[in-house]
Amino acid sequence: MDSGCLKEFCAALLADFPERELRLILDNAPAHHGRAFSEFLEENPRLQVQYQPTYAPWTNPVERVWQEMRRGVTHCHDLPTFEAVLAAALRWCEGFAADPEAARRLASFQGAKPS
Repeated sequence: MDSGCLKEFCAALLADFPERELRLILDNAPAHHGRAFSEFLEENPRLQVQYQPTYAPWTNPVERVWQEMRRGVTHCHDLPTFEAVLAAALRWCEGFAADPEAARRLASFQGAKPS
């Protein structure tokens, strides 16, 4: 993803919600600070962006999901082909989807570190 792609995504959000102010929470990926996106934000004041602190994965619950997926799919597993990685990832996703409580637990802010 680059800042142009992010700009297109945000333009679609603004079009889908024409009567609302929108707030987007972003991490500090380079694409989130590109010139095209910065100019877009200046031109679209309905879209407010809040950046997460640098190196603060506990503020983004989905990071815990990715961490669990990595443990279950690629960490210390011998997957010789991309197809094997894809199959393992799909199996993990199916198991995760079948356990809504695990999804809630991983995506919650419980145990978030204090600032």
